[in-house]
Amino acid sequence: MASRKGFIVEFEPSGVRLLCEEPVTALHAASRAGLAISFECGGRGSCGKCRVRVVSEGIPAPCDADRSAFSEARLEEGWRLACQMLLSGPCALFVPTGTVPGGQVFQIDGEVDRWQAQPAVEAVSLSLALPTLSDLSSDLQRVETALEHALPGRHPSITLPVLATLSPALRTGDGPIWVVLRGNQIVSVRRGPRPQLLGLAVDVGTTKLAFYLVDLESGKTVAAKGSANPQIAEGEDVMSRLEAVLSRGRGASLQGHIMAELNAASAEMCAAHGRTPPDIVEYCVVGNTAMHHLFLGLPVGQLAVSPFVPSVSRAIDVSAAEMDLAGAPGAIVHMPAIIAGFVGSDHLAFLLSSGFGLDDSTRLGIDIGTNTEIALQAGGRIRSCSTASGPAFEGAEIRQGMRAEPGAIDRVSIDANGVVGFSVIGGGEAQGLCGSGILDALSEMRRAGIVNQRGRLLPGKPGVLRSKDGAPAFLIAPSAGGSGMVTLGQDDIDHILLAKGAIRAGIEILLETLGTSAMDIAAVVIAGAFGCSLDPLRAMRIGMFPDLPKERILFAGNAAGKGARMMLASTEERSRAALLAKRVEYVELAVYPGFHSHFARGIRMPD
Repeated sequence: MASRKGFIVEFEPSGVRLLCEEPVTALHAASRAGLAISFECGGRGSCGKCRVRVVSEGIPAPCDADRSAFSEARLEEGWRLACQMLLSGPCALFVPTGTVPGGQVFQIDGEVDRWQAQPAVEAVSLSLALPTLSDLSSDLQRVETALEHALPGRHPSITLPVLATLSPALRTGDGPIWVVLRGNQIVSVRRGPRPQLLGLAVDVGTTKLAFYLVDLESGKTVAAKGSANPQIAEGEDVMSRLEAVLSRGRGASLQGHIMAELNAASAEMCAAHGRTPPDIVEYCVVGNTAMHHLFLGLPVGQLAVSPFVPSVSRAIDVSAAEMDLAGAPGAIVHMPAIIAGFVGSDHLAFLLSSGFGLDDSTRLGIDIGTNTEIALQAGGRIRSCSTASGPAFEGAEIRQGMRAEPGAIDRVSIDANGVVGFSVIGGGEAQGLCGSGILDALSEMRRAGIVNQRGRLLPGKPGVLRSKDGAPAFLIAPSAGGSGMVTLGQDDIDHILLAKGAIRAGIEILLETLGTSAMDIAAVVIAGAFGCSLDPLRAMRIGMFPDLPKERILFAGNAAGKGARMMLASTEERSRAALLAKRVEYVELAVYPGFHSHFARGIRMPD
């Protein structure tokens, strides 16, 4: 299972493979691969529900939480808690049925029974007569004639990239001729065994990319990979990317970065599955509106100024060859509809995979990222908004913030005596705080009375000290062998409160516009890498979410990636997504009366 870069984690019985380039916990790996593994304790190892079994060599030694959850016999069999097990090399994990939440629509691939694969492409076998001196029909004419005979009433067409591969394909290999069709359009021609129709779903996030290689005829995900968005070199957030295009002419470079990363990822995943990129006959790409436009090379100037109007909002199909993608010569890239200037097709994919529009229940959807998209369904209507939550919950803007990687504090607790406890991804020295650790720290500081309702650090409280610049800060952990410290300063707390205040204001405004209350919400669906690692009870403690019973909180993993896979493998889901996009009513928070009042209240923490 070795890869030429990084290592492969395989999940059984689904067969999904994740390519990892750095150490990661089994729980985070499962989330990145689209597996919604149960965990109610926020990943602290106390609930014992994220049970997996190592079925490959190199079973890691059990930790204390493992010993509390399993008998000695089970430990010897390889059972471990996914949230506590750090993976740093090739590994195969068995995920039992009881570890994956039942009755939800967030499971992966064909295991979800409310949709079936219905691909836009099909493979047709042809029998062609060899050309002779008495039959000088062109290769294309012979293929067209055979197709019209095999599929009466169909009149095939071909593009120049496909035509350029036609003659060599007919003369390479043995066996029948296979033509892959998308409607009447010829996608590829090859000779040999029946081709496996592969598709690639891509979620283009501002900071992260998620890739899913899908068998289009079964709908099964056969490989998955996550990586950093290489556009980060031009800036962490959307506005800095737009500025890079508008002031420095970096549009082609930004587009090229994504195409290169996409081609590299598809090559790695295909190789791990014994395939090559030309086996990819369909793509589906989702992202926020800016990422959508940068991916397509569209003008973005109008996205940077009010009223933030996109160049195109409906779903479109573009040629993969024209995008310099290494798939089949006639492959297309399906770009689902976007909703508004700051609410893109990734939000639509999230709504699709989370079941919005399927019933009339009241539900709230929150996809937390650099920008946080929020949707509320109530009374048969769906309204969405985008909040400028900023990258604070991803570790940016925080003085000692970092991404969720080895060395990051991901959990924080404070006991009755004011003693701070914490866990570090990878178990080594604490180097900084990732998003879940930041939220945990603030929540525990509020519970312990170390900060007041306005988030002000209170001098004289245990752990409160003066940083080098004289500002107050809270000591969380010593660092680097005692030569440094990990602290959360007043400026850091202010950034967090602004981010959570924006999210809470968006929620309250959507509730207000649809005339409903928080207690009417039957389910809160939380998505995003940070969203699925947070402790919802602690998020409610600082007022980020309304105070609701915890059983109403559901974690969807990368729901945008799941929606992209659904649209990739099913034309029916594409149609449903197009109708869903028309139903969504966008609310522009910046012009909403009373926004500033809601925002001010959202910044404050509960008593």
